[in-house]
Amino acid sequence: MRYLAILTALFLGGCASTNTIPLSGTRFSLDSCPPLLNCVSSTATLGLYQVEPIQLSSPLDEASWDTIKTAATELPGARLNDSRFGYLDITSYSDLFHFPDYLEILVSKDGHSLDVRSQSQIGLYDFSVNRKRVEWLRQQLIERGVAVGSP
Repeated sequence: MRYLAILTALFLGGCASTNTIPLSGTRFSLDSCPPLLNCVSSTATLGLYQVEPIQLSSPLDEASWDTIKTAATELPGARLNDSRFGYLDITSYSDLFHFPDYLEILVSKDGHSLDVRSQSQIGLYDFSVNRKRVEWLRQQLIERGVAVGSP
């Protein structure tokens, strides 16, 4: 019974997106990844969960933000939950089983990069789906001229 309780706690620990989001502004940080293999974040300190922030080609402005928002909502199965200048909260549903995954995008304090966090809501392991989602978004933003990197 004790093991069932531990497994339930681990399972439910993977079911949360950033819970420290104020109602307005962008002066906060994305949560770190839980100790499960179902999350990646540009703010993670452990290499297992680390992805690079998305470097912008110029400081964030309204036009580049609209491009970022459009690219993020074009992800397969994406549904926009919350949007304000500098922050996006998106739920992406997988094609086969419609499992929900969280994607959060937050502009850095200097406005020159985007912090990203992607986490599966269900399961202990994500088969690198979240990492691929972040890299797909990065590639889309590079192709649209908003981010820098090698296309």
